[in-house]
Amino acid sequence: MGTGPSFPLIAKGFSRTDPMSDSNSDPKPKRNLYPNELAEQNHNRQPREDLPWHVAFDLNEAEPGLAERLAANPESESFVREALVGDRILAVIFHSGQWYAMDGICTHQGGPLAEGHVADGCVTCPWHGWQYELETGTQTTSRQPLQAVFPIRQNGTAIEVQLP
Repeated sequence: MGTGPSFPLIAKGFSRTDPMSDSNSDPKPKRNLYPNELAEQNHNRQPREDLPWHVAFDLNEAEPGLAERLAANPESESFVREALVGDRILAVIFHSGQWYAMDGICTHQGGPLAEGHVADGCVTCPWHGWQYELETGTQTTSRQPLQAVFPIRQNGTAIEVQLP
């Protein structure tokens, strides 16, 4: 044995359970979620009653005449805008008559998706060409749900989103 410091095998004052926790709580640890399970929690475009709607922007403030143009030709018009809602940057997209909202920062290397190209139900990041399906946030090459998507609606000229 060396002459270095010796350490106790059991440190005093520590336990495996938090002494401040509720004694009725389940002592078994929760399992970690797999990446796809974690990502799928943020890939539901269905509105929820327990979450408030937040105004992302107003169509008339975004661009004069935009509301009328989108209403007149919904299938042929596309529109992309970056919106800050709370502390979250979103890419808000109108494509083929539908509104979509997803995280505005590309999961690959942080590119601005609102500056990307929208075609065939996908947005392409302008930095490195990663494509994501507008409906699900699924990356088209890996088929992994990498971009969070959110419920979105048009309420008059206001575009509103729900965030978890």
